[in-house]
Amino acid sequence: MAITRVKVSERVAAPADKVWEYIGAFNGLTKIMRGAVTSSEMSRIGNIRSLKITGVRKQLSERLIKLDDTNKTLTYRIVEEPNTPVPFKNYTSIIKVKPTSSKSCSVEWSSVFEVKKGSTKEECVTFATGIYSLGIEGTRKILGATSKKKAASKAKSAPKKKAASKAKSAPKKKVASKAKSAPKKKVASKAKSAPKKKVA
Repeated sequence: MAITRVKVSERVAAPADKVWEYIGAFNGLTKIMRGAVTSSEMSRIGNIRSLKITGVRKQLSERLIKLDDTNKTLTYRIVEEPNTPVPFKNYTSIIKVKPTSSKSCSVEWSSVFEVKKGSTKEECVTFATGIYSLGIEGTRKILGATSKKKAASKAKSAPKKKAASKAKSAPKKKVASKAKSAPKKKVASKAKSAPKKKVA
């Protein structure tokens, strides 16, 4: 069966060490995926996590393959079980965090897998990219490193100042209207109606 590859790569405005502390914690998905992953329990050996996902009865088990804190790389694999609550199989994923400066880094979350019978490639890609983006954004929120693009969009949608609207809706001065409606002087009308002098 064909192998599908998925990769999400994003910049995070926080030091690599801080980002790795959360996204590189194998048993830390409940922190960076709040609302989506409700619990994560480690096996006695400590290399398998059992996840409870919102809206799904069946738990998802994932095995830790490699954890390299020095190079900030985490590799894990889904444990093949009957009715695994994901649309793919033979799934292996890698998370990498690389510093881009002293205050920022890039996070790369990728995977390879086969599409389950009854699912489509598009469905699997959407599912996987959604998980990775959620985890990266959750890490941003914890570290207070929300994307600048989102901050800018919020600023653009902010309500306009009321001063301008008040100025527009301010009543016009009545001076001009009074001047227009003022009665015309009667001098002219008297002059017109004055009797003509009789010629002797």
